[in-house]
Amino acid sequence: MEPRRIENRHCPLCARLRTPADATGVAWSSQHEHDGSITWICPTCTRAQLWRIEAMLAVASPTAPVAPTPLRPAA
Repeated sequence: MEPRRIENRHCPLCARLRTPADATGVAWSSQHEHDGSITWICPTCTRAQLWRIEAMLAVASPTAPVAPTPLRPAA
């Protein structure tokens, strides 16, 4: 049985509500958590945190504050 995916309804950084219209567009970014849940981040916060996204760091967590992301060993 596949684990149930849990998705947030508000941006964890600014609490903006994610509407059904937002769900059909591509403006919100998603962060896939280790437990299989998906954290959605609003467009404004996505732009503000773009440097963290590009560095493959965690942007937000449903249980703030964000825990440090462990470094991966070099190949």
